[in-house]
Amino acid sequence: MNETCEAYIRRAKLIGALYSIVPSLLWAVGLLLLNPFREVYLLRIALSLVLGGLSCAIVHDRCVGLWVARHSSGEGPAGVGDGMILGASIGMAAVLFPSLTTLIASNHIEEAKSYIIASWLSGALIGAIMGGVAAYAGRKYLDRDKG
Repeated sequence: MNETCEAYIRRAKLIGALYSIVPSLLWAVGLLLLNPFREVYLLRIALSLVLGGLSCAIVHDRCVGLWVARHSSGEGPAGVGDGMILGASIGMAAVLFPSLTTLIASNHIEEAKSYIIASWLSGALIGAIMGGVAAYAGRKYLDRDKG
C-alpha cells in the first residue's frame, strides 16, 4: 500500500487530469447518444477535455503537494480533515470548466445555471470524500520523513 501511495503522489498531474477527463468523456457520450447532434457539442466537449483536464491536473498536483508538505513538516502529520479540504478543491476544479460549457449556445440558461451549481456542489462533496479517503491512506502508509 505504501508503494501505491507513493505512485499516487508521483503521478498526481495525470490522476488529476483523469478526474476531469473521464467524467467529461462519459458526459459527452451520453450527450451525443441522447440528443440530436449540434455542432456546439463538439466545442463543449473539446473545452471540457482540454481546459477541465488541464485545470484539474494543476490543482490536483498542488493540493497533493500541499498535503505531503504538511505531512512531512514539523506540524504534521497531515490529517483527514486536511485531505477533505484539499479534496473539495480538487473536486471543484474537476467540474469547473466542464459545467461552464453548458452556457455555450444554451437554449435553457436557467437550467444550465442550476446544473452548474449542482455540479460544483457535488464536485466539492465527492472531492472531499475522496480526499479524506486518500488522506487516511496516506497518513497510515506514508513515512513522514520521505514525504
